[in-house]
Amino acid sequence: MPITELALLHLTPGTTPESPTLRTNLSHAKTVLQNYTNRAFYYMQQISDPSCIYVVGEWDSLDQHLNDFIPSAENQALLESLKDYITVDSNLEHLDVPNAELPLPRGGREMERARRGEVVWSITHYTIKSGNREAFEVEFREMKEKLDRFAGEGGVGGGWCVGKKEGEDDVFVTMFSWRSVAEYERFGKGKEGRVSAVTGECVEKMDVRHVRLVDI
Repeated sequence: MPITELALLHLTPGTTPESPTLRTNLSHAKTVLQNYTNRAFYYMQQISDPSCIYVVGEWDSLDQHLNDFIPSAENQALLESLKDYITVDSNLEHLDVPNAELPLPRGGREMERARRGEVVWSITHYTIKSGNREAFEVEFREMKEKLDRFAGEGGVGGGWCVGKKEGEDDVFVTMFSWRSVAEYERFGKGKEGRVSAVTGECVEKMDVRHVRLVDI
């Protein structure tokens, strides 16, 4: 099954996504990634910290990304072209879920709304208490049907981080699509949001970030 890459880029001080050279180089990087994988890739900007840019894409396998592409000449050239504008977070994440099961814009009206900034995604990392992985999966499946009705047009999707080192905690990452951050906050205060908090019985730590599509 394909896996999803979730990489975090940090813009260097003074650099913004509006920088013409950065946009040109990111556009080229996206083309290279999509040609290499024959799959769609997305850039998403964190709302609370605009210097954080996420790369969301899909690979045939962890091995294809880590052992075939990353050491390749194509990737090294991309990193060289971007080195003055970004740093890549060392915590490169891969999720055991294909892009088709995540609420990503597919095209048409959905993509146009995302490009206009009318769609917000919440990316949530759940660090699972030891021995609670299976219990969390059961609770998430039970909640998903309810959550899909409140998470905008795209619904909810998620997967486990794979390739973790021995001794590291299990981490589950979800993506929700919303019409705005305010809609997400209203959901959290409502009864449906309180129902979803049952995952707290299995969760050691939860971290939420909201992002918008970067139209590159």
